Amino acid sequence: MFFFSRGEQVALALLMAALVAAGGAMWWASSHAGAPSEPFFVDAPAPKNEQITVHVCGEVARPGLYTVAAGSRAYDVIKRAGGATGRADLDAVNLAAEVIDGQQLNLPALQAPANDKRASPPVDRGNEKPRPRTARAAPSPPGKVNLNRAGVEELDQLPGIGPTYARRIVEYRERLKAETGQGFTRIEQLMEIPGIGPRRFADIKDRVTL
Repeated sequence: MFFFSRGEQVALALLMAALVAAGGAMWWASSHAGAPSEPFFVDAPAPKNEQITVHVCGEVARPGLYTVAAGSRAYDVIKRAGGATGRADLDAVNLAAEVIDGQQLNLPALQAPANDKRASPPVDRGNEKPRPRTARAAPSPPGKVNLNRAGVEELDQLPGIGPTYARRIVEYRERLKAETGQGFTRIEQLMEIPGIGPRRFADIKDRVTL
């Protein structure tokens, strides 16, 4: 039987405690060696299906507030509002532009530039010589524009037409003459011109003649 002195017993106890502590530390380190570290800050996930609100006004069928998906284009919002009216100037708005929350999207009406309208000089009826009559069609009724004789400036005076559509009317008339030998035969043929739909035609049908 072995007998240890008190000093030897204390040293032996300390040695055993150190061995136990070292074994525990080695076990903890091995058990956590493959565990991934957690980041302290975590980015919040991006919101899905974010919605924005846009005020649509002007020449659209149903003006008002519309809630659409973020990233929508001006064309999408105008379509949600019932589409553009016949008097809308679609060239004044970038239809491919992305709309943002709280935006007011205003679709203006077509307007003829003021500098394109020239006042006719006064005519001195006293010195005017009578013009010889020809076999052409009878003069247009007062206040009406003859589609087969009017130029761009005269057609420009029609409501909602302007210089762009006036040029299209003249070009279409010349094409009819080249293909059929005559110009307009019905005023309804105006609706065959791009941009002149039923709404615009309704505004001018009582102002034109053949």
